[in-house]
Amino acid sequence: MGIRKACQRGWPVSGDNTSFLFVSDHLGGGGAPISILNLAKALAGRGHEITIAVLSDKVWHDIPEGVTVKTLPFQYANAWQKLRRFRLHAEKLDAWLRDEARTYDVVIANLYYAHRVVTESSLAARAWLCIRTDPTEALLGKRGSRAKAVRKIRKLYGGRRVIAISHGILASLDAHGATPAHGEVIHNIIDADDIERRMHQDVEVSDYIVSVGRLGLRQKRYDRLLRAYKASGIAQKLVFVGEGELENAQALVRELGLESRVVFFGQKANPYPYIRHADLLVLASDYEGFGRVIAESLICGTPVVSTDCPSGPRDILTGELANYLVACDDEAALAEKIASAVAAPPRIDPSHYRGFSPSAIAERYEALP
Repeated sequence: MGIRKACQRGWPVSGDNTSFLFVSDHLGGGGAPISILNLAKALAGRGHEITIAVLSDKVWHDIPEGVTVKTLPFQYANAWQKLRRFRLHAEKLDAWLRDEARTYDVVIANLYYAHRVVTESSLAARAWLCIRTDPTEALLGKRGSRAKAVRKIRKLYGGRRVIAISHGILASLDAHGATPAHGEVIHNIIDADDIERRMHQDVEVSDYIVSVGRLGLRQKRYDRLLRAYKASGIAQKLVFVGEGELENAQALVRELGLESRVVFFGQKANPYPYIRHADLLVLASDYEGFGRVIAESLICGTPVVSTDCPSGPRDILTGELANYLVACDDEAALAEKIASAVAAPPRIDPSHYRGFSPSAIAERYEALP
């Protein structure tokens, strides 16, 4: 357990300085920690006091200037503690808050484990639960009782203060009887300036379309993409950027006779040049929380075809770009849209992603009641 502080000298402090406490499962791998840190950086840059309480030792990223990180790991020692882990971890969080002898103006819990812990803590009544992926998809997709999963969702989110990163997440909660007492939709920050700085490197492939993200059969559905790609009849190669179920994906490529046309590059620290140089980005998921790679692709000037999955793509592909959303179970339509987008790419305008800027999103968090 320890504290990490970015240098706090030179903070641009304003008269309406607000103290924010973010609680997160971890700051390790995945897109959620990056989104949390981007938001923390934006708010700190506007003169606010930002603390992140991390409920583990996973802090794998550089901490933005003006942001304090406190790690509060908990490891259960036996079966009894495992059953009560959320409550026991909440007691540890409360003990830290008492030691701090202070309160925070705004409290936001991120990710499922943090939601469970915070709702057992002294912060329960006032905390916002920020939902970054559809909990109904995540919980109902697992083995076990569907009725039990629905009860869990209702107990955790029903009547609470909820921030959802897409409209579809709130709609899904409502459809399952877990309507929040107060719900806000605030999208993830997508920093166009940062992406534009990083997207101009050369890449080792040309004349291709791209898929960027975890290579998984569940949720991301590389199988759907491969079949639609073959059916599209386009001449471009298909490039995958991301780690995951490589052997299974390669086996399907061989089964479909696409060995000479599909390339797997694995994880890239900077995926933006691969997006920038592609003719098209395709997302074939069954569900997303937000689908930030769609907005990133638009910033790179690369058009997108996506399944109209719950819950993020429809929030990003708006206006005429919504024509490139297809039903999840319609592989023929996905193939057709891939071919048409390659043949006649749609026009991308900064208005399609300007609303995800750091300043625009930070203002939404500043306005929370």
